[in-house]
Amino acid sequence: MNVPTSAAAGPKPAACATTGSVDFGVDLAGDGWKFTTGDDPTWSDPAFADTAWRDWTVPDNWGAHTDLSAYDGFAWYRKTFTLPARPDGVTDSAVVAALGKIDDADQAFLNGQPIGRTGGFPPEFDSTWEVPREYYPADGLLKWGATNVIAVRVYDGTGGGGFYQGPVGLYSKARLRALAGEAGSAATRTQLAHVCAVLDRQHRAVAAGDVRGYAATLDKGFFHQGDTAARRVGDLRDLLKAGPVTLTDTQAEVYVDSRGRLVVDTIRTWTGLPPTRELLHLDPRRPVELGDQSRFFRDDYASAAMGRRAQFNVYLPKDYTRAGKRFPVVYMLNGFNGSNIEWEARDIDAVLDGLGVEAIVVFPDGGSGWYVDTSAGKYRTMIVDEIVPLVDRAYRTIADRDHRGISGVSMGGQGAFTLGLTNPGVFSSIASHMGALSLPPLVGTPAEQAANAGLRPLTLVAGMSAADLSRHRFYFDGGDSDEYRFGAAAQQMSTALAAKGVRHDYQLGAGRHDDAYWMPKLDRSFALHAEQFAAHPTRQ
Repeated sequence: MNVPTSAAAGPKPAACATTGSVDFGVDLAGDGWKFTTGDDPTWSDPAFADTAWRDWTVPDNWGAHTDLSAYDGFAWYRKTFTLPARPDGVTDSAVVAALGKIDDADQAFLNGQPIGRTGGFPPEFDSTWEVPREYYPADGLLKWGATNVIAVRVYDGTGGGGFYQGPVGLYSKARLRALAGEAGSAATRTQLAHVCAVLDRQHRAVAAGDVRGYAATLDKGFFHQGDTAARRVGDLRDLLKAGPVTLTDTQAEVYVDSRGRLVVDTIRTWTGLPPTRELLHLDPRRPVELGDQSRFFRDDYASAAMGRRAQFNVYLPKDYTRAGKRFPVVYMLNGFNGSNIEWEARDIDAVLDGLGVEAIVVFPDGGSGWYVDTSAGKYRTMIVDEIVPLVDRAYRTIADRDHRGISGVSMGGQGAFTLGLTNPGVFSSIASHMGALSLPPLVGTPAEQAANAGLRPLTLVAGMSAADLSRHRFYFDGGDSDEYRFGAAAQQMSTALAAKGVRHDYQLGAGRHDDAYWMPKLDRSFALHAEQFAAHPTRQ
C-alpha cells in the first residue's frame, strides 16, 4: 500500500501517472486448489505439505457440500501455481491479487507473506461477504517464471461460506477493468504527460497548503463520489487544520474512456486517510479534474458515535447532476451481517433507476447492530444524529421529516420501525421488507438487550396512540414460508394497526426469507414514500 511522502520532501514526480494500461492476467479460478476446515497459522507457509487436504475448486459453494452446508468456522485454501516469465512492461506494483468475494472474512498470503485481509475474525467477528477482495503484493514477492503459493484463511460466521464469486487471480488493473466490462483505449504519450502535469499540480498544491492552487485543478462542474469542488476544497481546509497534508498517487494507469475523458486508475492517499483505489476523470484539453459524475457511490466521514470512519452509500436520482432542485430522501437499512456495500452487489442503482425513483437514497452501514446504541456500536446515534444532518448539509435535500422516509430489509425492517417510530420528528414514511417486527434488538450485553426490549416493533405499536401512529405512512410485507416467521409477524403488525384504525399497506405473499421475495416489492415501498412526499409539495 502507499506510504505518503513527508510534507517537507514534497511529492515526488514519480508519483505522477506516467504509464499506460498494462494487460496481464493469470486466472487462478477452477481446479487445483486444496482445502481443509480448521485453523493453523503454519498453513500459510509455502513449504507446508497440503497433500492430505481435499482437492477443491474455486469459486465454491459450501452449501453444495453436505458436510459444509451448516458449517460455521475456519477453513483454509491453498494453491500452488507457476507464474510465466515476467512480460515486458509488467512490474510487480502493477499486479493485483483479486480474490473475488468471500463469505465472511479472510486473510490472504502469497509465498508465505500476508498481502491483505478483509473483515474480522472472532472474537471481533465482522462479516464482509459483499466486499470484493483486491490485494497488492509487495515488490519482489512475486516469483516470475517459478513456483508460487497462495494461501487464504477464511472464517464463516453464518450461512454460506467460502469463495462464492470471482474473478480469482493475479491481474493488472487493465485486465480487471476489462473483466468488469469497463472499456477504454490506450493513452498517447501526450495524454500521459497531460495527466502527469495535472496530478503534479495537485500534489504540489496540497503539500504547500495552497488551497486555491488545488481548487484551480478542479473543474467548476467537478463532481466525484458525492464531492463537489466546494466540498472537496472544504475537506482539504479541514485536513490542513491538523497539520501538513500530502496527496499521493501510486500504481497509476491512464486510459481514454468512451467519452474521450482521460481516466487515471490509481491508489490515492490523503494524509490521515486510508489508501483508496479510485478512477479519476480528467479533461483531455484543459488541466482540470472533472470527477466521475457518478450517481451511486460510497461516502464516508469521521463518526464520533462509532469512534472510526463510517461509510454509507448514496444513490442520486437521474436529474440530480443536471438540475439544481432539491430532493426528498429515503434511508435504506441493511439486514443482519450486512453493510452499505451489499447494495452494490444487488446493483441497486439500476433497480432504482428502473423504478424511476425521484429521491436521494442513503444506505448506512448498519453492520449487525440492530440500529440501537449498545457496546457493539452506537448505530442509532450514527444514523439519526450524524448521517441525517450530514446528508442534509452535503446534498440537495428537502431537509424536513415530511420528505424523509426510512426503509429496511429483515433486521433493517425492524430498524426502520424502531428508528421511525421513536424519531417522529425525523422520519415520516416507514417501510419494512420481511422485517423482524416480532423481535427486539438482539445485540449488546444481556443488560443492554433487556434495556432495549421495548424496541420490539409490535410492542412499540401496542403502546402508541392512533394519533401518534397516524403521523406515519406504513408499508410492510413478509413471506408465508419465511423461515424466521417474519411473515407471521407482518400479519400481527397489520392486525395491530388495523385495530387502532391506522391506515397501512401490507402484503403477505408466497416466498421465503430471501431477495427473490422482497426485491420485486420495492415498487410498493417506494410508491409509499413517493405518496408521502407528494402529499407535501414544496416550492423549489
